[in-house]
Amino acid sequence: MATRPAAAALPPDSARELREKKRVLAQLVVHDLRSPLSAVQGCLQLMKEEIALTGNERALQYIDDANVLLHKALGLVSTILDVDELEDGILRAHLVPTRVIELIDRARAGNRAHVEVRGLRVDVDVDPELVVRIDRELFGRVFENLLDNASRYAPRGGRVAVSIRRDEAAGELEVAIGNSGPPVAAAERETIFGRYFQVEARRAAARANRGLGLYFCKLAVEAHAGTIHVEERGDLGAVFVVRIPDPAV
Repeated sequence: MATRPAAAALPPDSARELREKKRVLAQLVVHDLRSPLSAVQGCLQLMKEEIALTGNERALQYIDDANVLLHKALGLVSTILDVDELEDGILRAHLVPTRVIELIDRARAGNRAHVEVRGLRVDVDVDPELVVRIDRELFGRVFENLLDNASRYAPRGGRVAVSIRRDEAAGELEVAIGNSGPPVAAAERETIFGRYFQVEARRAAARANRGLGLYFCKLAVEAHAGTIHVEERGDLGAVFVVRIPDPAV
């Protein structure tokens, strides 16, 4: 049987031109997605103002939940562009004093429905007064991605744990977000942070696709001069650990 010849490497100029075309296409796609999503947010706000007059608290909660999910969707859309800009060093972390619990609460709100459907217990060990210098937008999406990942791959009725602490001896901030599910295979602990990592899920013979989420986390953490890896801790099979320098606020 004839074999297909290996694809020839593109000349540097052609590779740059192809990359630029992909970037322009991504910008167009992001622009076209942002417009309707932002319009939906505006409609929800108007609807909330109308329903507030009726005092229907449950309907107001549904609208708030929808707004949280739209914010999450807009963040995912932004990730498409941010990944390329982080790769090229165009997008840099803008460090500002940030109360970490606010970002964790926002990330939890975006995952509440998923957590409730799966019957998960979420343990949060974070000093509510902890303030660190980070890029609020980038790191907020790191929390959202890691918490989404932890809840998505936790067993039904399992546990998700969030721990953030200062390591004063090392001058670092440690973020650990994991679940009580099975550990990540040793052979996959590096590749899992690749741009389009996919792994055959052993349960239910399903294909799990982690897409750009963990790759974005890696780039965003590195933009903070930090590191990210996955390990096991006690009853938690898969814990994603982020360590970044912790400059004085």
